[in-house]
Amino acid sequence: MDQLFNPKSVVVIGVSENPDNLARIIVENLFEFQFNGEIFLVGKKEGILFGRGICTSMEDLREGIDVAVILTPAQTVPGILEACGRKKIRWAIIESGGFSEYSEEGAALEKEVLRIAKKWGIRIVGPNGIGINNFENGFVVAFPPLNRKAVRKGKVSLLVQSGGVSLTYLNLLSSASVGISKLVSMGNKLDLNEIDYLQYLIQDPQTEIIGIYLESIQRGRELLEIARSTSKPIILHKANIGEASKEIAKLHTAALANDDRIVETALKQADIIRAKDFRSFINAVKVLSLPQMGGNDLVILSRSGGIAIIAADSAERYGFRLFPMKKNFQERIHSYFRAKVIQPTNPLDLGDLFDFDLYIKILEQVLKIKAVDGIIFQHAAIGDEMQPSRRLIPAAKELSFRYQKPVAFCYLTEEEELAYIKRSFDYPIFTEPEDALSALAISREHYRKRKISREKPPSYSFNRSHVKRLIQKTKKEKRDLLLPEAFEVLKAYGIPVADYQVVQKKEDLKKALTKIKGPVALKVISPEISHKSDVGGVVLNIHDPSEAEKVYSKMNKLAQRRFSGILVQKMISEGKEVILGAKRDPSFGPVVLFGLGGIYVEVFRESSLRVAPINRPEAQEMISELKAASILKGIRGERPLDVKALVGHLLKLSQLMMDCPEIEGLDINPVKVLEKGAIAVDARILLSKT
Repeated sequence: MDQLFNPKSVVVIGVSENPDNLARIIVENLFEFQFNGEIFLVGKKEGILFGRGICTSMEDLREGIDVAVILTPAQTVPGILEACGRKKIRWAIIESGGFSEYSEEGAALEKEVLRIAKKWGIRIVGPNGIGINNFENGFVVAFPPLNRKAVRKGKVSLLVQSGGVSLTYLNLLSSASVGISKLVSMGNKLDLNEIDYLQYLIQDPQTEIIGIYLESIQRGRELLEIARSTSKPIILHKANIGEASKEIAKLHTAALANDDRIVETALKQADIIRAKDFRSFINAVKVLSLPQMGGNDLVILSRSGGIAIIAADSAERYGFRLFPMKKNFQERIHSYFRAKVIQPTNPLDLGDLFDFDLYIKILEQVLKIKAVDGIIFQHAAIGDEMQPSRRLIPAAKELSFRYQKPVAFCYLTEEEELAYIKRSFDYPIFTEPEDALSALAISREHYRKRKISREKPPSYSFNRSHVKRLIQKTKKEKRDLLLPEAFEVLKAYGIPVADYQVVQKKEDLKKALTKIKGPVALKVISPEISHKSDVGGVVLNIHDPSEAEKVYSKMNKLAQRRFSGILVQKMISEGKEVILGAKRDPSFGPVVLFGLGGIYVEVFRESSLRVAPINRPEAQEMISELKAASILKGIRGERPLDVKALVGHLLKLSQLMMDCPEIEGLDINPVKVLEKGAIAVDARILLSKT
């Protein structure tokens, strides 16, 4: 793919001398950004453009040109691609629209384009985008006109599904004192997609941060695997949010795990930073171009006491701790002040100082404090102060990188001065405390997550063959697993189940009740009944055989023709109810769920998700991140419950979903968490129909 981003020769197809011709603008951009490779032109009419002749036939070109850029009517593209194949051109950037995004006829045209490309071994960028733009070497083939002086080169590379969004991000990054290295407008992703480009950018020495804008994620699991393979930060702006996937209506898990929740948790797991809008994306890029925020201890330096208070409020919202300054440090800073009317605490109000060199000195002294993880440096300047204030920015940059701690520079000044600062300095500037602190929180979480995501999931030895045989049997019978079969699967994977007996004849009830001491629950067994408690298929606290026989008869009628008996199960009265679940997402694969509430789980609607396989820290996080998780630790004099057992069950459930792709969805609901252990009381396993 290096040939695609760094070609030595390019042919632009569809050009004319007409000033309104879009392919002509592609050529203008190549000259504007000083591309130093060979440029060939092909169009309908002969002519001269920028001193180069326009060929009217692909047959007039030499063989082996690196890249073809095509901007012609959609119906002409298949023939042009055939000609490219004959001329041994192996990369084609198709910027034309009118394909699958436009009509059914366009979708059929796409299939033909792909067929021809495979025939000749051509790889395709697009169609329906503005192609590859490498600002490092001038290979810029966007069809909107671009100004080289307005584009700041940097270390961020972007993969964008929309041409319009591409240009927006190009402008935002250039004005954010960060800059851009490469910009890929992927368009319809007929051939090459974000996975292909990511693999290249991860190896690209000129790319340090990767940004992605997507409206859909088809290969989510591959995206996660690639993200975990690199130390380069990846920021994803995911639009088109909704619950579009087909729900498994029989499972609580499906109702609790919609599309975007899965996207959110999957990205967090792989340490991909999620941006919800342009502003949060740019703030993330800014902070990730600084040294990392390694912890929660923050110092606020501010020229304004009022703005310092605003920043302190934001710091608390984002979970930062204002590092307490030692007395000798406070005394040293206090000696610099003129009026001695401000106490040098944290936030540190510098309003009594007008010597900006002292600001730099104080900044360095704070950075030298080993326990301090990062600084927000707020400065305001108007009038004659603006010129001397400018030297604070390179000083902040030098100190930040020397001490390897982030200094989020928040500058409040006139609009024209701010624009000048952004043009003149290659250090990111924030314009309000909330942006700076939200960005520092992104940095902190990014590096914390990186450590967690690198830990390997545990490996257990289970009776997989028994589970496989059970699944194959039920699939042949074209049904899902019945309750006793689901329990067998759980037990095979080391998840204990409350003691039970299966009764298929009324006369066997007494024997079952004798084996299970204490009160029991009776549960109907039928492939037709999913939520048994909703239809009277669960009866609790049964003590004697006569009562059990009456319930048996009712359940037999309830299930009608597909009655497979009842399950007699020991009542577990103590402990708290939770749900463990899993579903198979079409893009990300198996997803594990944890929630509190048992039968009320959809009322509380509080649950956590992770994409399998999960490791131990991720399983622990699934439990601890829920607001109601404190009830498991023991409240109001209650003894703490066995959270460690729950962690183990989540890990085993994760492995079950990885081992058995036939399982489409699963509920273990409820699980009773005890002081020692956690026991499954009910379960439902659905199999894929394929």
